[in-house]
Amino acid sequence: MKWKYIIPVLLCVVSCSGTARMIPEPVDAGNLILGAVILNIDGYQDTFLTIEDGIEVAIVGRYFENGVEKRFGQWTRTDEYGYFVIPNIPDGEYALKGFIVNQIGLGELRIANELIDVRRNYFELNVYDRINLSAEIFDTRSVNRIIDFKYNVFTLYANEIVEHKRFDALRDLKLTTGGEISSPPLPVWFIENYPESGWVDFLNIYY
Repeated sequence: MKWKYIIPVLLCVVSCSGTARMIPEPVDAGNLILGAVILNIDGYQDTFLTIEDGIEVAIVGRYFENGVEKRFGQWTRTDEYGYFVIPNIPDGEYALKGFIVNQIGLGELRIANELIDVRRNYFELNVYDRINLSAEIFDTRSVNRIIDFKYNVFTLYANEIVEHKRFDALRDLKLTTGGEISSPPLPVWFIENYPESGWVDFLNIYY
């Protein structure tokens, strides 16, 4: 099958200010985070909807600097197709803590994973007054300076249960709106969309 390549118009890289920025070139020892988030609302408050644009995503991590453990926490925002990129972060362990969606008619939806107790290592709806950038459980490490969070597809059901699935690529993914999405692995997506970026050399080796 042919991949449906999607070229984003705007990409918030470093902050959630809403200002589009070019992706900074690699610096010494800097790592590149790639990820995507898609939220399917399947019957929650009688709503059937797929959201990709403007999702506020919280990424947490830990790394060592001169033998001392340091913690990482940063918010980023997805582009109109659900992609996010964070360049030049330290080499370490990382996890997707949660995300926030503001949807007319539903208000602010906060979906988060506690990431502290392995017995409660799942995502929940509106568990916290706010999503804090803390964690003890991390599931994603860098490979050749690339930290690939892959495609994270969430489904929010009528009973408030949140289902989370992670995919290397999307092949005819069915949406609650009735459509389908097919998209390549994130390293391929990045190379196709940013062929002149200095990160491509690392992605070619990684992928």
